[in-house]
Amino acid sequence: MTLIIPGVEVKVVKEVLAPQLAPSGVLGLVGVAELDDKGAVRGVARAASWRSFIESAGPAAAFAMPEASPALSNGVFELVVSPVTGATAASVKIPASSGTAFTLQARAPGPWANGALVQLVTRSVETEEKDAAGKAVTQLLIDLTISLPGTEYKEVHRNLSVGSAQARNVQKVLAQQSQLLRVVEDADKLKEPKAAAEPASFTLADGKDASAEQYRAALALLENEPDVDMVLVSVQDQSDLTRLARIYSDVIAHCDRMSALSQGRIGLGQVPGVNAAGVKTAAEKLTATLVSDRFVLVAPAGVVGAVAGTLGSLDYFQSPTFKRLAALPEPAPALSVELQQELLKRNVVPVVSQRGRGIIVVRGLTTDGDQISVRRVADHAVRGIKVIGELFIGRLNNEEGRGALKQKLVEFLVQMQKEGAIVPSTDGSDPAFKVNVYSSQDDFAKGIVRVDLAVRPVRAIDYIYATVLVQT
Repeated sequence: MTLIIPGVEVKVVKEVLAPQLAPSGVLGLVGVAELDDKGAVRGVARAASWRSFIESAGPAAAFAMPEASPALSNGVFELVVSPVTGATAASVKIPASSGTAFTLQARAPGPWANGALVQLVTRSVETEEKDAAGKAVTQLLIDLTISLPGTEYKEVHRNLSVGSAQARNVQKVLAQQSQLLRVVEDADKLKEPKAAAEPASFTLADGKDASAEQYRAALALLENEPDVDMVLVSVQDQSDLTRLARIYSDVIAHCDRMSALSQGRIGLGQVPGVNAAGVKTAAEKLTATLVSDRFVLVAPAGVVGAVAGTLGSLDYFQSPTFKRLAALPEPAPALSVELQQELLKRNVVPVVSQRGRGIIVVRGLTTDGDQISVRRVADHAVRGIKVIGELFIGRLNNEEGRGALKQKLVEFLVQMQKEGAIVPSTDGSDPAFKVNVYSSQDDFAKGIVRVDLAVRPVRAIDYIYATVLVQT
């Protein structure tokens, strides 16, 4: 626009402002969730609290994915739940005088409910109704007690019936109140169970886990969630170490693939074993192949959710070493000092109970021996550079544009230095970061600008060597 009449023309140019990075501590949790009301597998869902997790994955997901509760309790920023298909739910048939009265089935598929005990008590009571002969009509009432082995969880449902018009119809009551089981048949298709003078016991069985390929398919769904920076696969059946190693290998491949897209992630897994010898054997077999700077292997089994939650609650540059874990029972089996040393030599993260400290992470390592916090600092730098760089695409055709990109990168790295994520060398001779933005004549012709950048992540000081001079 050209002025004709003398005056003033003012142009307002908005400064490029880098958007805030997504918060760290977003955990992608892959596991078996409940089916929805139509019997279909649920989609990927987000949960920042226990209540939203139950609403999105179903009440039985608390048992099918036991890592969710300690992860949230220990402060993970958000869960991104990716459900696995293909698992088979445990079930048991309750007999009638002829055939089956009804079938009780675990609300979520998988072997987690195998061995669940159902105690059934029946009793006949007279109702206010009269038959044609004027006699009181009797009704069979059912009491169900459901318990899950290895836990203290128990459900008691009393005064149930099989009448579809009854308010306490067993199918309707379990659908609304039970976190463990449901009745497979419709409410109007139930039969009265076989009457017994003594309580009858039934055990759920035949629950099977999904295949490694089905876990891999659910893991792939997390590729559409760019803010995820940790990945945890909740494998229900950990008895086959070869299969478990295959699933964890898929986690490593997923993290490597996403890091190539500037969406660096760290995978977490656990070492199964009912005793110290079993943990040692499993660790030896798993660490033989699972060597990566993007994978963390935790021992013993049952604590990996709390470790993930603690990582999510820490600043990205802080190490989990000697950090306390909450909402956990005593780790079992207990790891002796000798076994802790053996696990650390294999770059497995031990979790132990120490007097005066509580339950702690002994040392935070990836399976290649590097510190977890170092990898997370590098990933944070990569994400920041990608976000800033995308703002300048189409603006770098002159020296001023390239200088502006360098200035924004320096601002970002200075902030990382102020946070304590990157540090100068211990003697102060080398800075915390170096950055250069340039384009050769050939690069310029191809539309390329290059950024050379070096950062020095802060490292956790895990050892103190003291010398005591005794003077006389």
